[in-house]
Amino acid sequence: DRVFEDRQLRRRAARESIAVPRGGNPLVGRDPRMIEIYKLVGQAAATTATVLVRGESGTGKELVARAIHTHSAASTEPFVAVNCGALPNTLLESELFGHVRGAFTGAHEARRGRFALAGRGTIFLDEIGDTTVDFQTKLLRVVQDREFQPVGSERLERSEARVIAATHQDLESMIVGRRFREDLYYRLRVVEIVIPPLRERLSDLPLLAEHLVARAAESLAVSVPVLSAAALNRLLEHTWPGNVRELENCIKRAVVIASGSVIRPEHLSFTVPRAGGQVRLSSLDDVEREQVVRVLAATGNHKGRTAEILGVSRPRLRRLMEKYGLE
Repeated sequence: DRVFEDRQLRRRAARESIAVPRGGNPLVGRDPRMIEIYKLVGQAAATTATVLVRGESGTGKELVARAIHTHSAASTEPFVAVNCGALPNTLLESELFGHVRGAFTGAHEARRGRFALAGRGTIFLDEIGDTTVDFQTKLLRVVQDREFQPVGSERLERSEARVIAATHQDLESMIVGRRFREDLYYRLRVVEIVIPPLRERLSDLPLLAEHLVARAAESLAVSVPVLSAAALNRLLEHTWPGNVRELENCIKRAVVIASGSVIRPEHLSFTVPRAGGQVRLSSLDDVEREQVVRVLAATGNHKGRTAEILGVSRPRLRRLMEKYGLE
């Protein structure tokens, strides 16, 4: 019955396949809010104005920034992305503005910063809300006067790069709390693009899922599996706290497990947050045991099918069951 059902699903998918963008990391969606974002991307790309992209983690803020750059007159120039939240203030300044030899301990040679490397292209400052007020003061000078000073240098340099910043923080509250400069906020927010979380545009999920299945299969060099209706329904029932990034990881794992056939509900695995929005943290052994138990239950304790879904051999499954006392 399952063989015939899978064959029918594949044939139907071949007839009714959804046209999705191919190549690179395109923006995908038909929700009215996404259509407005496409319009703003086009309008911003036609100018050199600074742009502030806002949205929860995993919504695709860098994709929007890249889309603006790709459709701008500076598309042949560099696109330089910097995660401001991943670097301490001292290193961030050197990373962006560069430094001269001997500027600090370990600076054995001069180094150009990201603003210099961006040239006339685009510099994308992700998680700008995680920076210190001291750094924001120095960044304001670049955005406002297009000048910056490498660490340890007495000479000013000019930047012709467009600045696109992004954050998931509530900048307005941070301004009230004196944790973000109001003048920098207005300099960055010439054009503002707010990306809705995935849970607020679930009508786009089938299109996104089809696109991500095709992209995952291509990257893994496997045949493209079909997303069953039951699997799609399960995707629609999830709240997606990690947004599109979580969906992408979920789909990629399912493509691996489905082995180029049909993606079913048992192939899907989700991050389940605790109350208060905190994600449950577990050891690798706990996660592995939980997954083995879940798949065994879904297959009615069928060892062959369980091993196939988990992507392990029968002997490996037997050792896992012995390890976790599941015999």
